[in-house]
Amino acid sequence: MTAGPPGAVLLLSAWVDGGALRVRLSASDDLAGPTRPLGVAGDVDGACELVRRWLQNVVESGTPPPDGP
Repeated sequence: MTAGPPGAVLLLSAWVDGGALRVRLSASDDLAGPTRPLGVAGDVDGACELVRRWLQNVVESGTPPPDGP
């Protein structure tokens, strides 16, 4: 069995809507694969918590680094 490309990717989109912060996060555990919705947040703390949980999952899964710099 051949493993896919190593690494993980997180896409964070942020914008202001009616004066309120909106954040949408998508992630993939395979650099060559599609992203999946990770969550939404309406403030900086909520976005940081989603990123923190995603990073903890990367550490726990032992995701190897991608090739290159």
